[in-house]
Amino acid sequence: MTSLAAKRQRAREIFSGARAVLSPMAGVTDRVFRELCRSFGADVTYCEFVSASGVLHGNPTTFDLMELGEDEHPVGIQLFGADPGLLAEAARAAEKVGPDLIDLNFGCPVKKVVKRNGGSALLADLPLMREIVEEVVQAVDLPVTAKIRIGWTYKQPNYMEVTQLLEEAGVCAITVHGRSRDQFFTGQANWQAIAEVVEAARIPVIGNGDVFSADDWLRMKEETGCETVMIARGAIGNPFIFEEIAARSEGRPYEPPDVARIVEVMVEHLDREIALKGAHTGMMRMRKHFSHYLKGRPKVAELRKRIYQETDRDAVVAILREYAHEQTRRAPSEEEA
Repeated sequence: MTSLAAKRQRAREIFSGARAVLSPMAGVTDRVFRELCRSFGADVTYCEFVSASGVLHGNPTTFDLMELGEDEHPVGIQLFGADPGLLAEAARAAEKVGPDLIDLNFGCPVKKVVKRNGGSALLADLPLMREIVEEVVQAVDLPVTAKIRIGWTYKQPNYMEVTQLLEEAGVCAITVHGRSRDQFFTGQANWQAIAEVVEAARIPVIGNGDVFSADDWLRMKEETGCETVMIARGAIGNPFIFEEIAARSEGRPYEPPDVARIVEVMVEHLDREIALKGAHTGMMRMRKHFSHYLKGRPKVAELRKRIYQETDRDAVVAILREYAHEQTRRAPSEEEA
């Protein structure tokens, strides 16, 4: 069994050289999207979170979510659940898939997860959280990391107590989303809380929450001192954020993508999904992404409606390219006006 010191050294190596990390997101961070984000500069990626029971029952959908690319490293698999023994067994099974990290989800605020005492529900049951962490850490040779929120409720944050618990129990890095469970994704993320965790922890701390641009990324780094930054909603329909961050990190100018380039990346994304999962499944997987790529641009609702009526890849690509052509042609006249 690998020593805790060796596991923590490996986690430091992974995160110390990382500019930005792609967050695990249900329905979003499948293998294709992770590989796409990595091609744009994401240094570490996480699979969509999976349930421990799904892993242990050999659920095909669960194992599909844990599918890794051949060269996809470093990458983490995130587990959720409430039974320490089951989570330990699931971690052993996930380890065999070949990730670099096993992550424990103590942050998801979604009702269907919380009602099963998973995700952020564990923020209100610290003895159980400790038991889970200790058993999972003992079960695998990989570094075990954890993602948390600042507390079960906004008025009663307990992130400092949780940080101490996780570190004592053997966690090798902590991601802190600067919101409480009852905030969901509303309000403003509390970056000061992240800074306090950074100050107290002796293991890497990854900051998360309200990062939608390279400016946000830089501010979070400067204001919190976090080891690296995890990008979640800011990456949906916007894998370009990772190249923007890379440019800022290296002091290079950055030109945001125009509509034509965005559409070509959408086509690449669609074709990768189809190549991996077939025409029907690939098209269905892309529906989560289509409108996000062009969010805020003219006539997106109309475009989405047209795309959702199609099941043929060539027809969808033709619609997208027609849209790009129209928007590109319109742009000069709008500037002149």
